[in-house]
Amino acid sequence: MRCVRTLFLAGSLLTAPFAYAAPLPVVCVEAAWCNIAAQIGGPAVQTQSLISTPGIDPHELTPTPSMARNMAHASVIVLNGATYDDWAVHFSPSSATRIIAAEEAGWRAGDNPHLFLDLNAVRKVASAVADAFIARGLDQTDIRSRLTSFLTQVDALSGQTAAIRQKHDGTIIGVMEPVGADLIQTMGLRIIDPGFALSVMHHSEPSPRDVAQLETAIDSRQIRFLIVNPAVRSPQIDRMVERARGSGLPLVMIGETLPVSQQWQDWVSSILQSVQQALDGQSR
Repeated sequence: MRCVRTLFLAGSLLTAPFAYAAPLPVVCVEAAWCNIAAQIGGPAVQTQSLISTPGIDPHELTPTPSMARNMAHASVIVLNGATYDDWAVHFSPSSATRIIAAEEAGWRAGDNPHLFLDLNAVRKVASAVADAFIARGLDQTDIRSRLTSFLTQVDALSGQTAAIRQKHDGTIIGVMEPVGADLIQTMGLRIIDPGFALSVMHHSEPSPRDVAQLETAIDSRQIRFLIVNPAVRSPQIDRMVERARGSGLPLVMIGETLPVSQQWQDWVSSILQSVQQALDGQSR
């Protein structure tokens, strides 16, 4: 948008055109990636996430025409990839700069797809986002400063995970679905039921052996706590959760969507605090 500014100089009337630069439009599928992009871009960007409602399972999302229209107007698009939101690739306009977390992180088939809870992946994506913003003409000094500030906070989260690992390395836990598996493993915690968790993530029935193994681990309290993804529900999961409650095991809730009005780093910090409380035996 161009405006005309009137200047009075030495008694003369001058008119000088100047431009208000519109914020750079950034679209992400997941709110977590848009929150990170917004922190790096500041007021120079305008972000929109296609999924922002807590409790939605992105694995089961059916894209809508409005989502396609929103992506068509984006200058920068940030996707998770890793089979998590691959449908969105087809809606990305060729004119947009596209950042796919799975490509930045070197994700391979079989790895955990929830890359927004992988601190190393987040570092790489944040740097790629900063590069994209600078390439699109945003102020390099401002963007680099914001990136440094953000990465410093990621380092602080790594410090929290290291402290937990130092004290609890090798502690056995159970998970209903592996949404935070990378973060959990960074803390040195060992997941006893990867087969069960992966089956749930892929929406298939866990094998009787995996079910029996987890039931035994819960009943005999072989695990310190149980991680539950509130976005994923089934009668079998509900039974396992009730079984854990009956055994007095702490529950840790880790969802797939950034809570409303919360920064990404605050969300991760709250997860780490919940894990620490569970390790200390505080049940929910």
